[in-house]
Amino acid sequence: MPADGWWARGLHGMRQETNRSAVQLFNWQAGRSQVSRRRTPSRFLDFPLRPVFLPLIFWLLVLAPATSAALPDKKPPPEGFTIDLTASESDVLTAVRSVVEDQTIHGTYVYEREKTLSGAMAATSSAYYGSWTDDGHAFYKVYQDALAPRHFKNSADIGIITVRYVVQSVSAMRTHLRIDAVFVEDGSNRVHESDTTVETSEYADIQTHLVGIQRDEQQLAESLQKRQLDAEAIAITKEHHEEAARLTDAESSMKSLQQRANELQHNLEVRVINADTELKAAPFRGAAKLTTLSANSDVLVEIITTYWYGIETTDGHRGWLRRDQVEPLP
Repeated sequence: MPADGWWARGLHGMRQETNRSAVQLFNWQAGRSQVSRRRTPSRFLDFPLRPVFLPLIFWLLVLAPATSAALPDKKPPPEGFTIDLTASESDVLTAVRSVVEDQTIHGTYVYEREKTLSGAMAATSSAYYGSWTDDGHAFYKVYQDALAPRHFKNSADIGIITVRYVVQSVSAMRTHLRIDAVFVEDGSNRVHESDTTVETSEYADIQTHLVGIQRDEQQLAESLQKRQLDAEAIAITKEHHEEAARLTDAESSMKSLQQRANELQHNLEVRVINADTELKAAPFRGAAKLTTLSANSDVLVEIITTYWYGIETTDGHRGWLRRDQVEPLP
């Protein structure tokens, strides 16, 4: 219970006790007058305990009303502005902190010539709202010595403007925001509710910051995505270039191999010099004749010895020719 609650209850109890004492005193005086008619009601102040009751009666009639008028308004805090935002709690907290620290109470002013109320201070607690004990995060912005600020109902004195912001996470991309605003007079402690202009103006500023934060995050995400796509494109292009290089190298190798094969084949092919050259069955002069080759016949050398070639003709015959019977191709 707030401190002013037990004080108010104490004052109320003292007033009730004083009323009961006064009634008991009156009843006692009435009974006494019946016993002795010599004492008149005008002698009431002769009662021995009047030094105690007179100050109490004086307080009851004079001081108590003035004291009660100075007590804070006992109405519960008015409901403010609430909304569920499609944003993460982190983004909403960043936007709210920016507004709390901007030193301006939006949606109200004091002088007609100055429609902006600057000089507010961020706070971690509030004398009016007390400490926030529920889930979420609470922030406060306080402006001292405001004179009859606009958009607070029936404000007509100097007092304190307090704006409270409560941020509560609902899900990953949904956050609950509550904004409350009151004006409390310094002298009478009367509470004046906002007509919601302050709350909605503060929210509008928070929304502006939130849109900027989300836009920056989106631009950053798009930039990172573009960098990733560029990196992937570079990697693919590099891979294509490397593949093309490998293909070129392979084709070059194939050409080299083909050329080498052609060279080897050219070196292994020979031409018969004379007509009616005998193809022997073995590398000996006395070996049997397999067939006769005509002049300028091209044959493929398969076996090389000191004096003989083992050859294959174009029509598939295999045999032996002396090395002096053939010559290299031109």
